[in-house]
Amino acid sequence: MKCRLAALLPVLATVLVIHVSPVYGQHPQTRKGFWFNGGLGYGSLGCDNCDGREGGLSGGLSLGGTVSPKFLLGVGTTGWYKSESGVTLTVGTLDARFRFYPSRNGGFFLTGGLGLGTISADVAGFGSDSETGVGVVLGLGIDIRIGTNVSLTPFWNGFAVRSSNSDANVGQIGLSITAH
Repeated sequence: MKCRLAALLPVLATVLVIHVSPVYGQHPQTRKGFWFNGGLGYGSLGCDNCDGREGGLSGGLSLGGTVSPKFLLGVGTTGWYKSESGVTLTVGTLDARFRFYPSRNGGFFLTGGLGLGTISADVAGFGSDSETGVGVVLGLGIDIRIGTNVSLTPFWNGFAVRSSNSDANVGQIGLSITAH
């Protein structure tokens, strides 16, 4: 199921670009004032001493203000989650976030963030443990306008958390909604 979801997201994004293109031309890219973004997708978790990668639910939220039509600043959070056989593992960040649009009128953007990160494990019947450290996010996406101030936003992010005792990295792909 998870592999099918990961394979379907790029196809879905392509179909959306093709079918939304006429609408996209009717709603030019304008960015001003407050902005918000929230989305879900698939994430692949790895670490320095892990044997392979684990897939799970992934997503994020971010919001902030527009500095210029090409540069947005705000705060964001990213997360990855998996629960199986009584074991739950989560990895996430809370960070200062930016979005940079190379073209004033285009929807493509680069994003990044730096802040706190957490890695948490909970084993049913045994308890839980959590580590806090530095969290970093880098990614890209494209706003596909579906309304005057609303976009569907396919995205890819990579985020990592490093604490004094552990580390984790997640590659996530998904679809979000952005409001400007």
